[in-house]
Amino acid sequence: MSFDFDAVVVGAGAVGLACGRSLAGRGLSVLVLETEPHIGQGVSSRNSEVIHGGLYYPTGSLKARFCVEGRRSLYAFLDSHKVDYRKCGKLVVATDEAEVERIETIFKLATANGVEGLEHLTGAQARALEPGLNAHAAILSPESGVFDSHGYMLALQGEIEDAGGSVVVSTPFERAEALPGGGFTIT
Repeated sequence: MSFDFDAVVVGAGAVGLACGRSLAGRGLSVLVLETEPHIGQGVSSRNSEVIHGGLYYPTGSLKARFCVEGRRSLYAFLDSHKVDYRKCGKLVVATDEAEVERIETIFKLATANGVEGLEHLTGAQARALEPGLNAHAAILSPESGVFDSHGYMLALQGEIEDAGGSVVVSTPFERAEALPGGGFTIT
């Protein structure tokens, strides 16, 4: 049996499905192959499901830019596909006076990276949020959160299939052989 696709993605985890969605969104016919019997059973099944605010990356770096832009895009995608998430925020804590300078450096870096809504907190304000906390001072990053990564992957799969692509499970990628004149045969 033979099928013809513009693009083949190997692996139906979060990254493979996101790549498949992007390719399908460009009008390409896409096949996503997954060796496991269900999507997201590899590395994606063990991720932390954290949506990072973008606090720590060097200003001007691709990591800084993509983390902030990616977080904004991810929340929009989750909203539009009704995938569960919670913007629970994150506290970066100085447990004593000596650590205050370090969290101030993080605050400045995150602000320069475009992270929204950051707040300086006193130790008392931080403990009001988390009573058991040992805090001299803190930064609150309200844009950090957690999400249902499996719901996210199902939404990506749905977009691929809505665009005419296929996500095929229990189908390991074995090899690709170049065809004369271009393209590949995948087995």
